[in-house]
This record gives sequence, structure tokens and C-alpha cells, in this order.
Amino acid sequence: VNYKNLLTWFAVGFGSGLSPWVPGTSGSLMAGIFFYFLIFPFLKPFAFIFVVLIYLFLLISSFFFGLYIYKQTMGEEKDAKIFVWDEFVGMWIACFPLILFASPWPWILLSFVLFRIFDIWKPSVIGHFDRSEGALGVMMDDVMAG
Repeated sequence: VNYKNLLTWFAVGFGSGLSPWVPGTSGSLMAGIFFYFLIFPFLKPFAFIFVVLIYLFLLISSFFFGLYIYKQTMGEEKDAKIFVWDEFVGMWIACFPLILFASPWPWILLSFVLFRIFDIWKPSVIGHFDRSEGALGVMMDDVMAG
């Protein structure tokens, strides 16, 4: 893994995926911080329909960006633990209802806990995607957990 590559820093969640203990949880926490301080304030001034459309665009583009950066930075590795961009996308999906709130606090904590439960437990279709090969499987299990 080339840490001088900017795409790698996205892939490892700006360093959160390098945590030696719980990289997935660290990545999810970092995604929640990004949502609270960067994404949510950006959406506030827009009308409701635009907020939803902008957020959907963010989610979809982040998903496809994740497919791209996984292939570019992790190669053919099945599910690199340091790759946490999938946690970012999954956590942002879990935060989707929060864009309707005047303030996401403390609901963002509930989104975090529920996302981590489903991401670790992997019931039903989430487990199916988790066992899938390649970037699509890596991304989709977190999308479904979100």
C-alpha cells in the first residue's frame, strides 16, 4: 500500500483504518465526525428536496468512488482491514434520516451503534455480500448494513 498516494488516504479513512484494534469501528466513527462537521452543515441552507438530492448524489458518487479506490489501492486483496471507505459510505447511509433533523445530535450516536451492530453481525443479505469477492462485495456489505 502506497501511503504517498492521495487515493490511499481516502481508502484508509484519512488514517482511521490504520487503527491496530478496530479499524472498521474507527472508520465508522471518523465517517460520523465527517457527517456532523462537514456534510450536515453544508446541507442546512438548501431546501428539503435539494438536500435529499444532494445527499443521494453524495452517497452514490461515494459508492462508485469506493469501488474505484479499492481496486487502485488494495488490488485483488479480498477484504483489506485497513480499507474503511466502505464504512464511510455505510455510515453515511445510516445517517440519511438525520438530514431531516434540525440537529443530528444525539441521533448520530444511534446511527453509529445500529450501523456497527449490523456491520458486525451481518444478518441475511449483508452476510451474502460480505462473502462476495472483490470491491463490489467489500462495498455492498456496508451499504446494506447502513
